[in-house]
Amino acid sequence: MSQVFLPYEMQQKMDMAGSGAATSHKCKISMLWNWYTIDSCFLARSWHVTSRGMFAGTCIGIFFWVISYCWLHRFIVEYDNSIINFKQKKHGIDACQSCCGPAGESNNIANTDDSSEDKHSSSDHQVIDVNTNRPGSDIWAPLLQTFSHRWFIGWLKKKDNVIYPNPLEHIGRSGLYLMEWTISYLLMLMWMYYNGYVIITMILGYFFGQLIFNYTPLTVVPARTYMTPSCQ
Repeated sequence: MSQVFLPYEMQQKMDMAGSGAATSHKCKISMLWNWYTIDSCFLARSWHVTSRGMFAGTCIGIFFWVISYCWLHRFIVEYDNSIINFKQKKHGIDACQSCCGPAGESNNIANTDDSSEDKHSSSDHQVIDVNTNRPGSDIWAPLLQTFSHRWFIGWLKKKDNVIYPNPLEHIGRSGLYLMEWTISYLLMLMWMYYNGYVIITMILGYFFGQLIFNYTPLTVVPARTYMTPSCQ
């Protein structure tokens, strides 16, 4: 006979109202905080815990499951970075070009000559008085710009300083993001069983996952100075 998934309290009442036959193992499911071990079920009927050893193995598996989720997130980030580095080397793009103009001149305002009026009057370094803007323009202008969906067709007008993945790379990235999205929702369903042992296991797994796979640099600063370096 197939298992019936009902709240554990309702199953108890049904068993007490029965003919006194021996109670079979049934899934304990509750939408409230619980500490169920034996007869706890997760995600599918086949994931039915029938012993304490099986529950311990479930917690260990969930722990490494969350750690693997943290690894996947870092893997996706590093894959994007690898695509950028590969294309920069392939096309001979200097990293300095991201902060400087085509002629190697720095775009940093702090490095411009304050005595030169021509630079301040040029279109590349046009000074805008933000106090003269109409009230509310700071809110509506970015919103309308986003709704215009120019970012959606931006790849049609590729610029020299913008790096896009090729179609195969984009398909691979989409597949990786799909995996991350699917795993995140499955972990959310595990959390919604409100099992105290499982929730504690997931918290510890995420902590150690971040501890292992998210040790990344906060920023890059030049040696002996905290000022933005010139490209000259």
